[in-house]
Amino acid sequence: MTQSGLRETLRQDYIRTARAKGLPEWRVVLVHALRGALLPVVSYTGPALAGLVTGTVVVEEIFAIPGLGHYFIDAANNRDYFLILGITAFGAITLMIANLLVDLSYAWIDPRITYGGQR
Repeated sequence: MTQSGLRETLRQDYIRTARAKGLPEWRVVLVHALRGALLPVVSYTGPALAGLVTGTVVVEEIFAIPGLGHYFIDAANNRDYFLILGITAFGAITLMIANLLVDLSYAWIDPRITYGGQR
């Protein structure tokens, strides 16, 4: 993902401008192009974290690892609805925090992105 994003970013006008200013190629790639190329990678991390959190239930149950996934299955078998609700809420809050961090990191990675109508 980084490589394809970097190839696309290297064709942008602002990269051409940075090269025209006489910046060294390593600086153009590392400072200017890589920041723009990281946006798809950062966008992928939010849903990937969701898959990681939900996949732990399966992995913990298969390998008999004590963890939240194992406790979730035990709670479902014992009909402990409050524990199921707590584990589900914990997973949802974790996912929301991860997505918030991904969204906030957009503005740090790409200064062209602003929040709150700032220009």
